[in-house]
Amino acid sequence: MEKVPKSSQEDGQSRRSFVASVAMGAGLLLSYGALAIKGLLFLIPPKTSVKRRKIYAGKLDEYAIGSIQKFIDLEGKEILVKRSETGIDAFSAVCPHLGCRVHWQPENDVFFCPCHGGAFDAAGRPAAGPPKDGNQHLFKVPVEVDKSSGIVYLQVKDKREA
Repeated sequence: MEKVPKSSQEDGQSRRSFVASVAMGAGLLLSYGALAIKGLLFLIPPKTSVKRRKIYAGKLDEYAIGSIQKFIDLEGKEILVKRSETGIDAFSAVCPHLGCRVHWQPENDVFFCPCHGGAFDAAGRPAAGPPKDGNQHLFKVPVEVDKSSGIVYLQVKDKREA
């Protein structure tokens, strides 16, 4: 049996321990990195898209130009639907300033908020009061009109996804 010189044994041993140390270090880095990513994902909630549902809002020919019809969405919030010469628009009846309820004033052609004298034009843009100072628009509700049947649908937040 041939004896391996001592320097070769030490060299093999040190090489083996170096490879083992590198492997353990890489494993530790990977596991701590995975733990950090999981921790961040736990702290930062995932973005979820808002689920929407169509609700029936009548037929287009039931809307007189310049008139307003009120609807209640699935969360119990009032929606104001207005037909103009250019089409049909729907807005939340909640004033973005302090959450008061707006109403349509056909004589002034504005949505009026009685809380602080805020006003919005027919397109929901701020016209007077605190909403104008803060450039706060009425929240627009998506509207879909079926071309073939003339049925108007409002796209509202699905209550089951709240």
